Amino acid sequence: VSYEQGKRVYFEEFCRRIREKTEETELLIRQKDRELFENILSDTLSRKLNARIAESRRWIQDMSALMRKLDTSMSLSFSLDWRAKTAEGEGELNTAELEKLLNRDKELLTAEDIGRLSSHFRNRIYTVKQTAEENGDVVSYADLVREALDYRKWFEFRMYYYRNDENRKELTNVAFNRFSGGEKAMAMYVPLFAAVNAQYKKAERDDLPRMIALDEAFAGVDDKNIGSMFELVRKFDFDYIMNSQVLWGCYASIPALRIAELLRPANSQVVTVIYYLWNGKQRFIEEQ
Repeated sequence: VSYEQGKRVYFEEFCRRIREKTEETELLIRQKDRELFENILSDTLSRKLNARIAESRRWIQDMSALMRKLDTSMSLSFSLDWRAKTAEGEGELNTAELEKLLNRDKELLTAEDIGRLSSHFRNRIYTVKQTAEENGDVVSYADLVREALDYRKWFEFRMYYYRNDENRKELTNVAFNRFSGGEKAMAMYVPLFAAVNAQYKKAERDDLPRMIALDEAFAGVDDKNIGSMFELVRKFDFDYIMNSQVLWGCYASIPALRIAELLRPANSQVVTVIYYLWNGKQRFIEEQ
């Protein structure tokens, strides 16, 4: 015998009522989720998501065009692709299908469309919640929704490379490991610099400093190829600050450079700074 709200009921009846209430609660949650995604995804948020995705696609295209046109001494160029992911779990949509629904006019969405959207995001939220629980993380419902709506995770990047006039090939780990030291450096720094350049291009003015800073600049790149790295920086028209224990930056690809050498003799309490100038051909001490 059990008690419910002070009333005595048989245990079988108590279990039946608990099951009914659980089912009602689950139904209510599904209805609330459906209302949430129906009201938000089919209107304001869908427009913002579409705008962000479109902007990202343009950014990828600009980056790829820049990398493809970049003329390097190694006859090696690169491009970037942003591919839509396939559905990851049961009840989820492919990114391509999801985009179509989000792009559709609100008035043209059918009950089935809204149901598919609701089911997709409800399953995504459940998956994110499960992952968080497995990792011992405590997240709020708002965090779960935010994670499920992160459009950046709906796509994946793929890098490609071109050698001379050959067709493009995917830059896999196997292909990367076959590159020479200079080619590996290009494969790492070209996408990095292209991404920074693409971000700077978003500025309303084009006369602003295009600053980059590298700690232990070009570490691991052999001296023969460091000149190509500086040529790359020059082609992107970057202003830069670099530090290194061994790098001077005195290469023919650099028309002018100001260098500061830090000296601290053993047991000295003072660090001495010696300034140099490089004019593209010769390095000399700067007059103070």
